[in-house]
Amino acid sequence: MKITDIHGTEVRQLQNNEQTNAVETRAQKTEATQNADNIQLSQRARLMQKASKVIAETPDVRQERIDPLKEAVDQGSYPVDPQKVANSMIANMLMER
Repeated sequence: MKITDIHGTEVRQLQNNEQTNAVETRAQKTEATQNADNIQLSQRARLMQKASKVIAETPDVRQERIDPLKEAVDQGSYPVDPQKVANSMIANMLMER
């Protein structure tokens, strides 16, 4: 028997089938790998995640602390220490330089 048409239709079909099977196999392996991926957070990472959540839920302004101070200032009963104010102003000026 003499084979003359080595690149005939049957050979091409066989090659195409092999290529299709190889692609399907790679896709199945990739899908299996993707489904098998797993993340495990350390105790520290879980704690940081929890802290971030608490911080995000905490309001920036604590109105229950501001209201009494505001009322005291409005009534003129908020005690101001001039020496403390002067020291803070000087310290801030020195830090800016």
